[in-house]
Amino acid sequence: MADDRNSAVHLSAEVFAMSLGDDSEREDFELGSDGVEEDVEDDSDDEELMVTLGFVQAVEEPWKMARQHFPCKIGGTPAWLDPINIPEGDNTQCGICDNPLGFLMQVYAPIGIDDVGYREEVFHRSLFLFVCPNMACLQQDQHHQLKKSPERPCRSVKVFRSQLPRTNRFYDYDPPSRDSSPATEAVPVCTWCGAWKATSVCGGCKQARYCSRVHQLAHWRGGHDSFCRVVQAELASNKQESELKFVQNPENSTTDAVRTMVQGVITRVTDTLLKSGIANAISDKIWPEVELIVGEEEDSMPSDAINTSRNPQQLLQDYEIRRENNGEEFTATDMEDVEESSREQQNWAAFQARLAGAPDQVLRYCRAQGAKPLWPSLEGQPKQSDITPCFNCGGPRIFEFQLLPQLLYFLQVQNETDNDSLDWATIAVYSCAASCNKSDSTCEGYVEEFAWVQLAVS
Repeated sequence: MADDRNSAVHLSAEVFAMSLGDDSEREDFELGSDGVEEDVEDDSDDEELMVTLGFVQAVEEPWKMARQHFPCKIGGTPAWLDPINIPEGDNTQCGICDNPLGFLMQVYAPIGIDDVGYREEVFHRSLFLFVCPNMACLQQDQHHQLKKSPERPCRSVKVFRSQLPRTNRFYDYDPPSRDSSPATEAVPVCTWCGAWKATSVCGGCKQARYCSRVHQLAHWRGGHDSFCRVVQAELASNKQESELKFVQNPENSTTDAVRTMVQGVITRVTDTLLKSGIANAISDKIWPEVELIVGEEEDSMPSDAINTSRNPQQLLQDYEIRRENNGEEFTATDMEDVEESSREQQNWAAFQARLAGAPDQVLRYCRAQGAKPLWPSLEGQPKQSDITPCFNCGGPRIFEFQLLPQLLYFLQVQNETDNDSLDWATIAVYSCAASCNKSDSTCEGYVEEFAWVQLAVS
């Protein structure tokens, strides 16, 4: 794909508006469905499936990141498609360290009419990916992702899928305007991470909400202790003043007065602490928010793509020269090492060549029959039996998209200075082939899908 981004598509309410009308119009805008006829019966390597590439871009219009605009994005906080029935309990935690998972990215990916999972009642569809920020957990995750049903794996990477009919209680039937609001309020989420449902409230200020004890402590240490003490002092002072005013003028509504007083205190204290940097501590604890834009991958390889793999015969000749010069024996093990090394080099070279046309791509999407991830390494690839069936309906899963290691750069992960920073070769996401509903009666809620993590080979 050329580096020109003029052909890239912003998946937002603007595209939602383009999708209305007959099914052919809808098909043209969907992620991975570019109006290109695909042969889903032919699994041969010679037949290339159309792949949609994802690139990051600074958020130029923040309003587009709101959930009613159905965003595709990296980092920040999730714009939950179903804002009420979000995952809870163990689903929100790393299965290894038990800490809350961090929101990594989401894609808005309605399925096309040629998809095996297509149904008229599935109009909106998004997938959300969460990762534990602890690299030690990601390393242990390598063993857990191999666990088979009925044992539920303890994962540090989790994917949740949500889908809704066009007529639903959360969003208007027609595309939203810039200033529109969702039809339904969302459940309160954690003040610290902005991702998971809040299950507790700060006992001091009664304003901050938390999904876990871990995030409550983190928020307190991050500056909320100062905020909370100031708020409590201000509220106590204003309460005395309000009580005095009520005695002097008892016909005034105490409820409205208290509500106005509390909101004024919160606003004033927040503004003061923001200037000092204290109340902004949360911004350093989540990955930076960037928009995800997409465009088609070009059919042909770039002419300047260089195959850096070495010919296996050349490697054998090198070994032969070494044996003659140093008297070394060329064993069967040596032969296996040469052949394996050559295959790995060729695979890596093919991976690099495929990315050369658009080296800043961070996502590859192709939910088509026979689609496969582009693996950076031969090591750590799953067998078909390693891809667990759908946890919800028991049906098979198919590949949908993968994240590339380039994303780590845009997330500002500094691997060279922190051995515990995240690192991966790729994360491949597999979703239910039927794109099943959470239950027979409703599309609401979230279905957990499957992610396969291939770590970088050291």
